[in-house]
Amino acid sequence: MGFTNKTLNTKCIALGGLLALATIHPAHADEWLETKKGATFFSATAAGVALGGPVGLLGGGLLAAWMNTTMDQAAEAESAKLELAETRRALSSSEQALARSEADLEEARTSSEHYAQLVLDQLQLEMLFKTGEAELTNTGQLRLAALAEFLVDNPQIAIRLDGYADPRGDADYNHQLSLGRVSHVARLLEEAGIDRARIASFSHGATRSTATEGDLDAYAMERAVKIQLTQDTATGIAAIE
Repeated sequence: MGFTNKTLNTKCIALGGLLALATIHPAHADEWLETKKGATFFSATAAGVALGGPVGLLGGGLLAAWMNTTMDQAAEAESAKLELAETRRALSSSEQALARSEADLEEARTSSEHYAQLVLDQLQLEMLFKTGEAELTNTGQLRLAALAEFLVDNPQIAIRLDGYADPRGDADYNHQLSLGRVSHVARLLEEAGIDRARIASFSHGATRSTATEGDLDAYAMERAVKIQLTQDTATGIAAIE
């Protein structure tokens, strides 16, 4: 009966050590791992003494070593698990932030391109003149002012002005008329804050007319200054071609 009690006591002590291992909370593993290992060694050694003799003491030491190793492995596994979970959370947060940034950038780019396209579409980049006149109407000046506002906000854009006249009148008169028109538009742009170095001006007279003789509507479309916007800079010198 005495041996049975010793065996029972040994099982209880060993079970207590294993329960101590099982109740380690991940958040406090580093804090009291060494304390638990010491307690385990004591419990296992006591179990060996209860078995009796050197053999029992040796068995208890082996049991303690095995339990301490198991506790170390459990603690390391839990620590690695927590680190992996934290890494995954950080990665998920970074991916979400990147997705938001890309969406914001795309929205800004789309808005900018949409605004620029609206301006260009509305202006049609062509200024028309009345017969024999070299100055824009009030409506034409308002349209040019809208273009100038856009160009002030986008200094990387260069402007080319091409002046034209309808085929009525002699060649010299038409060249001077188209030159006066293109010079008028260039001056209005400068007054609106556009650097003259961004503006290249050319006068063509009626040399590029394609209107049928007597077609007044076609003539009206040829009394114009056409505006071309590019990313290149050019010396703004009025020229006659």
